[in-house]
Amino acid sequence: MKKEVMMKTKSLFMLLLAGVFTFGLQSCDDDDDKDIVATPELQAAFTAQFPNVDVNYVKWEWNGRENAYEADFYEDRYEKSAWFSQSYEWLMTETDYNPPYSEVPQVVQDAAQAAHPDYRLDDIDGIETPGDMYYRVEMEKGERDIYLNISPDGTVR
Repeated sequence: MKKEVMMKTKSLFMLLLAGVFTFGLQSCDDDDDKDIVATPELQAAFTAQFPNVDVNYVKWEWNGRENAYEADFYEDRYEKSAWFSQSYEWLMTETDYNPPYSEVPQVVQDAAQAAHPDYRLDDIDGIETPGDMYYRVEMEKGERDIYLNISPDGTVR
């Protein structure tokens, strides 16, 4: 009888330990992007920056790594992400361009290829901030990716 009670106690302890361990793993989630509902102030800041985009089609997240609100949306057939500060100031917009990259200045594409001729263009994003605009060019060679920041005039930064 005593052995049976010990076995039940041990089984209960192991089950409890497994539950605590599982809960602990779940709380270690490092995904800081959490979907949110935008406040009227945040929606107003977005509309001021992007007057032609319907805020009803914007997906909002809190980006803990950037400590900013992130809006994902489409404008002029491009996928975009915009970041706003906690005080609703526009910080940055990233525009995802699609091949054949006809919207990206040829001088930017040429500069990327000249800098790394043995790599191929994989992705180009336009980055716009209140004081700057540049292209982030991802290039690929096999399993290796590199990123270049290039000004609209073709200057590699």
